[in-house]
Order: sequence, then structure tokens, then C-alpha cells
Amino acid sequence: MIYELRTYTLKPQKVADFLKLTRKVGFEIRVKHSKCVGYWTTEVGELNQVVHLWEYEDFAHRSEARAALAKDKDWRRDYLPEARKCHILQESTVLIPSDVWPVTPGSGNGIYELRYYRLYPGKVAEWLGAFGKGLPARAKYSAPVGVWSSELGGLNMVYHMWGYPDLQARADTRKQAMADPVWSEVVKGLAPLMLEMNAKILIPTDFSPMK
Repeated sequence: MIYELRTYTLKPQKVADFLKLTRKVGFEIRVKHSKCVGYWTTEVGELNQVVHLWEYEDFAHRSEARAALAKDKDWRRDYLPEARKCHILQESTVLIPSDVWPVTPGSGNGIYELRYYRLYPGKVAEWLGAFGKGLPARAKYSAPVGVWSSELGGLNMVYHMWGYPDLQARADTRKQAMADPVWSEVVKGLAPLMLEMNAKILIPTDFSPMK
């Protein structure tokens, strides 16, 4: 299984138009060709973005789905021309799910946190191994939606996503986790492997499969 994380930066005045168009026209067409795991807007971090996660059996499945989408007359006629008027930038990263935690799409969450770290080259396997050993301690407070490493796009990257009822619940949960001596030691051990840390708070759209 592979996942594609797509991030579109939109013109600020066009965010509502893009979401309306996607809700009414684009999403129904798009999911005929492959499975959408979740579709969000950014609340904290880089703003005026939509972030969406797609699941494929493998690279061949992705190629087939993308080729079929490119030939879809409804997609090309009714959605793409208007959607492109809203775009500033489009980014795509292909992710490989880590075996340290199964991808388990969440539900009933008001927000999702996407954390993504750039590691020193050659340190991805070491980071994932250490992170995985500590996850049972972290999961006592909340469990991740998934843990991935990048295969295409920005390299030497790891991604993990977490669901929370709201921002206060996130803050409270992270405080509890960092007070856990086992998880605290894991975090200390991971820090030397990392060059950069980033996080976004995502709000699921009303048409997102993951709520």
C-alpha cells in the first residue's frame, strides 16, 4: 500500500470557491478513481491550503487511476478549469506506511495534527525504529492515525498524524505524554536525528471521509 499526500495552496479569496466546487462537483468524480482517506483545510501552519490523502495498492494502481482521471470527461470539463483558477501551488508527496503502526483512519475528531520532520540522510530507519519502540507509551494518551516515510517528493522525511477533539485536548494530551518518563526519553533520543520539525493543524471538510 502507498499513500499520496497532496497539498494545494489557494488564493485567499478563492478558498471558499474551491471548497464549494470540490464539494459539489470534483470530489464525487475524483473518488470514482481511487480512495480518499481524508480531506482537510489548514487551521494552523501555512494557511489557505487544502490537504488530502489518497490510498493506492501500489505505484501501478496510482498510475492507472491518474491516467483514468486524466481521461475523465466530467473531470476535465466540469472541475479542472474552475479549480485551476483557485490554485497558487500544488505539491505531492508519496508516502510509504511504516510497520511501526498500522494506518487507522480516525473518526469523531474536530482537528488533526500532521507532523512532518526532515531527518539527516540515512537516519529514517533508525528514527522509525526508536519511535516505534516508544509508541506503546505514547498511545496510552492517544494513538496516531498513521506513520509514514517519504518515497517521492521531499526525501528523508517522516510523517505522522494524530486526531484530537480540539486544540485544548491536543495540548492536554501532549502535556500528559511528555510527563511520561518512557516517552520523554524516546523524544530525547529522536532529537539528534532530526534537522527540522513542522506541524499543521487540519480541519476535516464536510465531505472528508475522515471526520
